[in-house]
Amino acid sequence: MYKLEKLSGLEQKLYFLLEAENQKVVSAGRAMELLGISRMHAYNLLQNMRRKGALDRVKSNLFVRIPSSIVHDKGKYVEDPLLVGKELTEPYFFSYYTALYLHGISQQPASHFYLSTTNHIQKIDYHGLVFHPVMLTKKRFFGFEEMKYREEKVFVSDLERTIVDVMNRPEYAGGYEEIIRSFQDVEKVDWKQLLEYLDRIGEKILFNRTGYVFDMLGKFVNTPDEFLRKLEKRLSNNIYYFEKNREGSYVKKWKIIVDRRLEKVIWGG
Repeated sequence: MYKLEKLSGLEQKLYFLLEAENQKVVSAGRAMELLGISRMHAYNLLQNMRRKGALDRVKSNLFVRIPSSIVHDKGKYVEDPLLVGKELTEPYFFSYYTALYLHGISQQPASHFYLSTTNHIQKIDYHGLVFHPVMLTKKRFFGFEEMKYREEKVFVSDLERTIVDVMNRPEYAGGYEEIIRSFQDVEKVDWKQLLEYLDRIGEKILFNRTGYVFDMLGKFVNTPDEFLRKLEKRLSNNIYYFEKNREGSYVKKWKIIVDRRLEKVIWGG
């Protein structure tokens, strides 16, 4: 059972300061700032609060505050994973399927969350919610924005970067069928920005894939003809498979071999 009276005076002070600020996740660094104590003292304080049920460990030196209203076993309380994920590393931005969710176009609830970062960090399992860090070079760490989420601010790949990312790594977004269903709900794409990102990423096959998909999705998202023409001009002489090791029909316009199940997804077949 969670009982505040088990906490020492300093532990209670920290807890109530966090509660007053509605701060749901805390590290030793934050405890140092609030209490004016040393890092080791702060770390030991947090560990003691975890043992007493006031905090829940996410990883080394990162803890979730258990709300005082919770009276059941603390193991049953799970904080919003995005509010936890934003504290895992810096710099970061939520990406891939998590970005689709934040942009309001994902199709299914998720238990896996993706954040892009320039740091090497391990995959983290928080009560069955799995955080997948995607390591980027500094050159590729671009195309994100700040977004308000539950009265807090998070960083997330912007819509155009999200499109490029999931087209490049579909395994981080539920596969191409899920991605195409999500794309049917996109609004206000900055087509010039999307083209710029495709150029910056520099993966030739992305011109073929993106051209094919948004050509097919034209009636849903009003794909500009000019955007498609510019993509066509960027195609190489190579013919690609839309998906590795998956046979299909050759689409001459986009120089790509596509499993027609993807076309059925678009047209509801």
